[in-house]
Amino acid sequence: MAIRRNKLDRKVDLTLDSGRVVDMPPGWTFVIDCPHHGKIEFDFRPFQKNGRDDVAGHMRDAVWSMRHTSVGATLYSYLNVGLRPFWRFLEDPASAGEKIKSLGQIDRALLDRYLAWLELQLVAGGKNKGEPWSIASRRVTFNLIKTLLINRQKSGAAVSKDLNFPRNPFPNANRLSKKREAYSITEQKRVLAALNQDLRNIHENRAVLTGLQVLAVHLVLLALTTGRNMQSLLDMKRDSLQEHPLPDRELMVTYKRRGWSTQATSLRKTAAPAVQKSLQAIPATIGEHFRALCAITAPLIHEIEPKHQSYVFILRITHLERKGQVVRLDNGLANAGLRMFVQRHSLQDDHGQALALNIARLRPTFATELYRRTRDIRRVQQALGHANVETTARHYAEASLDADRDHALVVDGMVSQFSRMEVEGKILLAADGKIPLGDMKDLLAGGYNTGIARCKNPFREDESVCQKFFHCFKCPNMCVFEDDLWRLFSFYYRLLAERSKVNSAHWLKTYGPIIRRIDTDIASQFPIDKVNAARLKAQQTPHPTWKGPLL
Repeated sequence: MAIRRNKLDRKVDLTLDSGRVVDMPPGWTFVIDCPHHGKIEFDFRPFQKNGRDDVAGHMRDAVWSMRHTSVGATLYSYLNVGLRPFWRFLEDPASAGEKIKSLGQIDRALLDRYLAWLELQLVAGGKNKGEPWSIASRRVTFNLIKTLLINRQKSGAAVSKDLNFPRNPFPNANRLSKKREAYSITEQKRVLAALNQDLRNIHENRAVLTGLQVLAVHLVLLALTTGRNMQSLLDMKRDSLQEHPLPDRELMVTYKRRGWSTQATSLRKTAAPAVQKSLQAIPATIGEHFRALCAITAPLIHEIEPKHQSYVFILRITHLERKGQVVRLDNGLANAGLRMFVQRHSLQDDHGQALALNIARLRPTFATELYRRTRDIRRVQQALGHANVETTARHYAEASLDADRDHALVVDGMVSQFSRMEVEGKILLAADGKIPLGDMKDLLAGGYNTGIARCKNPFREDESVCQKFFHCFKCPNMCVFEDDLWRLFSFYYRLLAERSKVNSAHWLKTYGPIIRRIDTDIASQFPIDKVNAARLKAQQTPHPTWKGPLL
């Protein structure tokens, strides 16, 4: 079977009204039947209050018009996450100012006030109750209402001529947002031990697990071994395992709804003999696990709706109003299964608390483990299906402590230790301790100054002048006089001031060794009073070279 890009069905179901084709929402309440999330009811009646029928009607029309391009859960987020906070803002007289009753009254000034209002909102419940909304939450909320307003602009609705949007209302949001952390080695071992126990129970009939528990086990297993997102795993079909051009391998094909892209992962067909012998009845490869799951859910195929019969993650509901129905595993049921998995095995994190197991953290766990084994960030990028390797390095593959240590050792090994000497009443530090007499005269006369200190030989082979000041700290030509401490520490504090703009892992690898070298190898060689005076002067009146942005 050929692997092709997954496409979105954009066919419009038109209805006839007295022979006239119409495509309008059926009143203030309507139901959208999503192929992924089923029937979802939308009720816009609460937004009609206080004379806002016009605005509510346009928002309703925007959601209705996007039903062929967005999945049901996304459409409902426009209503629940986007509109509800915006309506609270409109009803707040201290924030909205004038009474907003028509779409034409929404302009840039109102949106600026809305952004300021979002910064004052506090979390209503959960572990972060009482804390300000995170920058990620504010960005999602604002972007949802922005999408609805852009939809009205493109539809030709009577929007304000002053309606436009700030170019970047949340600067550095990606860097400031807390990224999902990978599970530690010890936490991974606990999860793997629990998986092994459940797999033995499933394949050796030692204990009976419910259908949801069996699906949760295989969901965790596939997430740990492939690094796929939860939705990509839940959307796997029975033909997801396909033939590979090589006889000893096979392809696992998954789809990603966002972007409608397809990703194929190469898997080994058979495990090593030693592994096969140790696992015995338990499947030895990912492909075998997947086929075993297909066999487990196969008896339910004819009881589920025809449009869902090709999916693998299906189960029979055993409680509440849907008892007895066969349905697809969705995010809510999957998360419930993960909680049952943690409770059944009493899994704990490294702090002794109940482990918060979720698929979103298993993805960076997979990336970090693959990087630890291969030290090849490009390979991790390909495994995760990222278009940009920076996304992989910044948000997924965390460098281990060993990698940071090795990097620091390499940086330290690239330059000799600084040698201290007295020169005509001045203290001089030289990276290699060897300075020709001609260069010494130029240095004493103030020549060869760099943006950081001084250089014995700033010329390249093509006679151009070296301007890469970051390389000074691993260059044997670097020299530092007492007179240079002000300029050096101005650079030092400028670098620290820019730290919040740089990814923490990148900072530790690239700029951390520079800070450490200044503190331990350079500052320690000069009198403490001279160093303190230079530090104070650099903080109060930085050298002109380092007053502006650095990075």
